[in-house]
Amino acid sequence: MIALLRSPRGRWYLLAALWVVVIVLGIGGFIQQSRESGEHRSFLDTVYLTLQLATLDYDGSAGDMNWRLQIGRFVVPIMAASTVLITASIVFADELNRWRISRSAGHTVVAGAGDVGKRLAVAFADAGERVVVVDPDAGRVTATANADDRLLGLVGDPTDPGTLARVRVDRARRLVVSGPEDARNVRAASAAAALALGAPRGRPALRCAVQLTDAELASLMRATDLDSAGGMRLSYFSLHERAARSLLSENPPFTGAGDHPLVIGLGRFGRSLVVALGQQWAHQHPGRRTPLTLVDAHAGGRWADLTQRHPALAEVFDPELIDVDLARPSASGVEALATLLAERPPTWVAVVVDDEPLALANAVFLQQRLPSGRVPVVVRMGSAAGLGTLLETVGSGTTRAFPGVSVFPFLDRTCTVASVDGGIREQLAESVHEDYLAGLPSGATGTGLQRPWADLGDDERDLSRRRVDGIVGDLAALGCELVPLRRWGAPGVAFTDDETALLAEREHQRWYDDRTASGWTYGATRDDTARTNPLLVPWAELDPTVRQSNLDAARALQPMLARAGFEVARSV
Repeated sequence: MIALLRSPRGRWYLLAALWVVVIVLGIGGFIQQSRESGEHRSFLDTVYLTLQLATLDYDGSAGDMNWRLQIGRFVVPIMAASTVLITASIVFADELNRWRISRSAGHTVVAGAGDVGKRLAVAFADAGERVVVVDPDAGRVTATANADDRLLGLVGDPTDPGTLARVRVDRARRLVVSGPEDARNVRAASAAAALALGAPRGRPALRCAVQLTDAELASLMRATDLDSAGGMRLSYFSLHERAARSLLSENPPFTGAGDHPLVIGLGRFGRSLVVALGQQWAHQHPGRRTPLTLVDAHAGGRWADLTQRHPALAEVFDPELIDVDLARPSASGVEALATLLAERPPTWVAVVVDDEPLALANAVFLQQRLPSGRVPVVVRMGSAAGLGTLLETVGSGTTRAFPGVSVFPFLDRTCTVASVDGGIREQLAESVHEDYLAGLPSGATGTGLQRPWADLGDDERDLSRRRVDGIVGDLAALGCELVPLRRWGAPGVAFTDDETALLAEREHQRWYDDRTASGWTYGATRDDTARTNPLLVPWAELDPTVRQSNLDAARALQPMLARAGFEVARSV
């Protein structure tokens, strides 16, 4: 109730209620006055006299001013003035908002004010960008703009060139299309491309990032991200695909013998997670199979669809499909799930149904049925706040309420500037960092760069991003390019010894240039305080052991790219 009264709509409701009260009070006062004075008035005359109170005009009334009229003659003018002022302020604010949008340049336009669009708009505002949000739903635009006064909002259809012209896409730095419908998102990007062609010569190309909820389509379309050019640089992103890889990075599913993952929920995110699981298993254990259990109301049909799109899934998994609607479970479905937990318990569980209370309830149920603390259970939530806080520590101690159950905050991990703006580059940079972490000794301290990608600052992530830029250039120098991964677990491109040496040498030179630009110099021993390193020498002067280590890293490049969902192909 309090939240409603604080909202603009709630204040209008309150004002309307007060008007009803004072008008009823005024009508009642004039009826009483008419009876006491013996003057006959019609009901319309009484209403007219009541409205005249707003102008401080009482000439049409005769008789004593009773208590109702005494209150009305003071309150009604105040109410009238307040209504005029509020209306004028809204009109003025709306015109000011339109004027500010019309004067915008170098800004970010977010098309779509749903949960994803709102999160992205705030993320870009936090990064110091001027943000304009456009959506056909006036309620969503108002709610988004009111939630953060740094955001400007406009009601309109982002697929309409006229709407995009009003938010000055022709002068914007970037356009982020985050609607829930892929077809409309692509239409909005096409409309923006037409406007970008008419932008003044010399203006930087518009960077347009388009959300595709179909992860398969996004993967295919992103193959053009790295070399997009022209009046508009177009890239595609899938929050579900990116979230799946982030979840597996933070919660490794394959840890040794007897691996048996269980995925509950095969919505868009669940299907992306299954594909990512298959790709990871294929490259960690080529030629081997592992059991996989899928629980969903339509597990059989969705597995058939997945294997049709990704035939390699049938080559890496021995699936057990349990058709059960967890919101309205059948007796047979519950029995099948209970049998699984008792006879073939999973070693890793992901609960990724869209209904958050249902997801949390099932995660807690599984935590209580599986060996305590030994089987990790990951549950998808929109953010770390809200229901996810129920899984945090009890009181002020360190004991978790449900040991072994962790939250994966879907929107927190995916609705970031880097995730949208980085495209393939950001995805590969994260994979580069994961590769670095995997090569650390088991006693690593977890300080500096030895932390998960989600915990790194932007400057720290830049090291991996620069390496990705170099990798793309290195592959191009060999006549190769990156394409979406299709051959899971298959041998990569066979680089010759000379090509491998070129990759290793270029990587060392890039590292050498990066270090020297940061003030590091050669020293007989490594000293982080003095910024000296014995490896800061030309490639030819490196110790053979160090050169061999770099060559091994070059040979490990293709498996690392595969974990990010890409493979190397010879250019035609």
